[in-house]
Amino acid sequence: MPIRIGTRGPKYGRCNICGEEGKLTEDHTPPKGCIKINLVDLHHIIEHLNVEQPKSKGRLSQNGVKYRTLCSKCNNNLLGGEYDPSFISFVNMIGNYLKSNIHLPPVMHVTTKPQRVMRSLLGHMCAQGVNRYDKGSITEPIKEYFQDQSKPLPDNIKIYYWPFPYSNHVMARDCVLMDLRIREPVVIWFLKFFPIGFLITFSESEKYRFGLAELSKWRDKDIDFEVDIPVYLNNIPHQFWPEAPTRTSVVIYGQEAIVAFDWKKLKKKLKS
Repeated sequence: MPIRIGTRGPKYGRCNICGEEGKLTEDHTPPKGCIKINLVDLHHIIEHLNVEQPKSKGRLSQNGVKYRTLCSKCNNNLLGGEYDPSFISFVNMIGNYLKSNIHLPPVMHVTTKPQRVMRSLLGHMCAQGVNRYDKGSITEPIKEYFQDQSKPLPDNIKIYYWPFPYSNHVMARDCVLMDLRIREPVVIWFLKFFPIGFLITFSESEKYRFGLAELSKWRDKDIDFEVDIPVYLNNIPHQFWPEAPTRTSVVIYGQEAIVAFDWKKLKKKLKS
């Protein structure tokens, strides 16, 4: 039986980030400006792992993946006004490189403001899930970091990134990954869409070695610190990593783990 995907929160309720009661607004993930927004078909990630494309229609969502879960201040003032412009610029520069006809080197560099990009990413991930203001040891520090631009990224959080040259849009929070060789679980959130993937880990054991570039290495920099960060084109994980288990790893998912497909393209494949 398909797992129900809920995205439309109440028109009036508690913001997923700050917890304030009031009118809720729709948050788009990724933010508008990163990719062309189409009608998408949403499926729980479990339904997707055994097949390349779903065999039936899931939940349709107009204008991409969006959740009505954020207040106007968090969504429009902070995300849209302060953080998303840097995130969108960062993503689109990578996308333009990947779509170009020029021969690309193994490593390219993209100029960005890591603190704004990380706040944008965490804000959009917090928006996922209806009525998810459940602040605790993981999400309370994110709230403080998101609202206070003088704070460093919390010490227990690491953020990795890599090129993602695939069309699927995958988004999940509150998952647990365990490498069976290490046998120490780690809580992960992740977001993948063309042209980039992000992995967020919480209280990650030093035994883990993901071998990916780390955005969080700039956790202590000022909000407008700008740097040329490396994007490694010669080190791209498998299309279904980290969501697909392997012989040496297991992954446990909660409700908020989705895959989104372009509905027009998927409909043609379902009819064929």
